[in-house]
Amino acid sequence: MSDVLKVGVIGAGGIAQGGHIPSFQKQPGVEVAAVADPNEAKLGEVVRKFQIGRSYRDYRDLLKEKDIKAVSICSPNFLHREQALAALKAGKHVLCEKPVAMNTAETEEILATARETGLKFMVGFPNRFSATSVFLKKLVEAGQLGEIYFARTGWIRRRGIPGLGGWFTTKSLSGGGPMIDIGVHMLDKAYWLMGAPRPVSVSGVTFQKFAEVATDGGWPPAHTRLGDNFEGTFDVEDLAAAFVRFENGAVLSLEVSWAANAEANRYWHFFGTRAGVREDFSGLKLFGEHSGIQTDTTPSLRDTSLFDEEMKSFLEAVRKDKPVLTTPAEILGVSRIIEGIYRSAAAGAEVKL
Repeated sequence: MSDVLKVGVIGAGGIAQGGHIPSFQKQPGVEVAAVADPNEAKLGEVVRKFQIGRSYRDYRDLLKEKDIKAVSICSPNFLHREQALAALKAGKHVLCEKPVAMNTAETEEILATARETGLKFMVGFPNRFSATSVFLKKLVEAGQLGEIYFARTGWIRRRGIPGLGGWFTTKSLSGGGPMIDIGVHMLDKAYWLMGAPRPVSVSGVTFQKFAEVATDGGWPPAHTRLGDNFEGTFDVEDLAAAFVRFENGAVLSLEVSWAANAEANRYWHFFGTRAGVREDFSGLKLFGEHSGIQTDTTPSLRDTSLFDEEMKSFLEAVRKDKPVLTTPAEILGVSRIIEGIYRSAAAGAEVKL
């Protein structure tokens, strides 16, 4: 059918198999027409499992296909810049997994190319698409939280090192450990809900305390590791924390770990002049005051599939020529903060952004 939107997926690992491919295939009028991955064994298994018609070991061959209008980039972090630039220059709309790139310079280059080509470029931040995120964004935009002057967020894994010995734990391939891996998720949602104020400084620390006793955290899932090698390096942090100051006077505290002797949790707290919010493993709670009485409210929200909603949003932007949900300013702000955290940790001092 001529109205079928054909997409390609670059990278056939855990995030492609667990998120992008099945969620694209659920969308009406969409075909995952091709997949590319240099790992021949994994590529063959993905083609069989998802019934994908075309496969390529070189992603550049996929980009030559004229009927493919959009691509998802699901490859290791160090490949994002190269593949995003190539895809945009080949005339493809791009959904790129987080982090957008290894550093701010690469991010700026990608965003400039997207602007020059006029194509859609969206970063994969699925937490924006949860029912709680959508609800909270509406509250923020309606002014019901007032001024958000302080926020804190974190994702603490007690033991959860992804792909131990693979690209996740090799700094030259990933850019870092939990801060650039899961911290970017927490930061993006907090930053987005705070209205993306301009960051002006950051103080960050990183620690590596579990290298000698590290255990694999189970991601990517075992069935998606066919043909991979996980017998290499672990030269990234296993815990990181930061304190970020913004131009409007607001501040944000952030902490993340792959391994720590602490209770596992994943949370966002927002402190507003009219109301506050806490979201964590126990659910969502709002803290306010009505008629002089302090109130705690627990909204009842229906769960959604984050990846289904993310793919739906990206495809709608492509089909209807609408802006994608992740704006260039937000993408760049997150990139600058993450890079600043690592610079600060290396310098042992606060850095200006």
